[in-house]
Amino acid sequence: MTPTGYVPEIEKALLGALLDGGDHRATLARLTPEHFVEPAHAEIYRLASAAQEQYGTTRMPTVFQMASPAFLQGFADQMGEPLGQYLAAMVTDTPFDARNIKGSVKAVISQWARLGLKAEAEALAAAASDPASNPAELARAVVSRADEIASHLRAGHRTNTRQTFAEAAQAALTASIEAKRNQRLTGVTTGLLDLDRATGGLQRRDLILLGARPSMGKTTLGTSIARFAAASGVGVGVFSLEMDNAKLTARMLSDLAHQSGHRVPYQDFIKGDMTDDQEEAAAHAMERYVSLPITLDEATGLTIAEIRNRTEIMVEDAQDSGAPLGLLILDHLGKVKPSARYAGNRNNEIGEITEGLKSIAREFDLAVLLLSQLSRQVESRDDKRPQLSDLRDSGNIEQDADAVLFLHRAAYYLERAEPADPDERIEWRSKMEACRNLGELAIAKQRNGPCVTIDLHIDMACSAVRNAARGL
Repeated sequence: MTPTGYVPEIEKALLGALLDGGDHRATLARLTPEHFVEPAHAEIYRLASAAQEQYGTTRMPTVFQMASPAFLQGFADQMGEPLGQYLAAMVTDTPFDARNIKGSVKAVISQWARLGLKAEAEALAAAASDPASNPAELARAVVSRADEIASHLRAGHRTNTRQTFAEAAQAALTASIEAKRNQRLTGVTTGLLDLDRATGGLQRRDLILLGARPSMGKTTLGTSIARFAAASGVGVGVFSLEMDNAKLTARMLSDLAHQSGHRVPYQDFIKGDMTDDQEEAAAHAMERYVSLPITLDEATGLTIAEIRNRTEIMVEDAQDSGAPLGLLILDHLGKVKPSARYAGNRNNEIGEITEGLKSIAREFDLAVLLLSQLSRQVESRDDKRPQLSDLRDSGNIEQDADAVLFLHRAAYYLERAEPADPDERIEWRSKMEACRNLGELAIAKQRNGPCVTIDLHIDMACSAVRNAARGL
């Protein structure tokens, strides 16, 4: 019996494209017969897969010849017309050619998932009506099935995970040659030469964590990296879970004005205290950099599932715009909403989030930069430089992150320790001037490179982060 809400044309469109011929190996690798709601369509798809495997084609005549006599007879009895006529009609009615099959693959999986969830909801309603049912078992079963269905929805966006040694070796050699051409840069540039040299750039498919205490400059560094990466032609997506888009953009414009040699403090920008010259500088920066491929999303309280869905939209939009997404920035970890699965166990909640972000990095071939606040235990030490143990619920973060960076500014602590004694204040001012724009970025963990500390020039007022001793 055909379920309510089933649209047969969705499956027919995909099958028609397959039967029209072409190279459909990528499609056949993503779909299985179970994704088709109509059993007859599932069998046709299975026949197409077999034809591709045996004869290297999915064209209609070959697929038709693969059908058994029993299926031919059963199909005619069930569908009311011969299989050959049905297949020919699907090819004729296909509204697009085989080159545009990607959207149809997504539609088939989406319909299967939607109707699968509908069936699970109906089964849950029936089971929950029984007074003898165990709600805990029902909840576990629902979560398990929902996760299974969700995994199919995500699978369509995953890159190919299987390669021969020859393919992998060629890819590695090509990447090395390309990195040599790009001055050892294999990932997304950060705009910071010393950091790029130490890491090769932010690597795609990696989860990179940037940790620091509040007001240390995490967001400033994140927005600086975003605009440098975008200026190199890489599409950048930013989930600003704490700050609205207008304020985040104001930081970037302040940074861009600084890049052009003008000082437009961020606070003056958002308070409306800019001079006429500063307004002109900010407007010029906006005109010059308005085409940067950066997408901002200020939604709050997002779950990993919601982040994944919004990332998918960003990826598709960036592809259409001509600047494919290569970097995703989330500000910050503490604002990502965990699911109810591990409610009360913060360590497992964090693990669920970091594992989900690592999965997004791999599925969409992105470098994911995750900003995170450090625990207060940093403040209790004489040396306040962060350590891996300062990560909140650090076990899972350390495990899932491919690289961990810590930002530290001595001026942050020094400016909060102004002495009352006038004589001591003279020495204090001297120390403040010496370290006001100095920052340290420690690479505390890196799977494929050294763990070193990089000196930075940071102008917090203008949201600008530059290479040390250069300021440019």
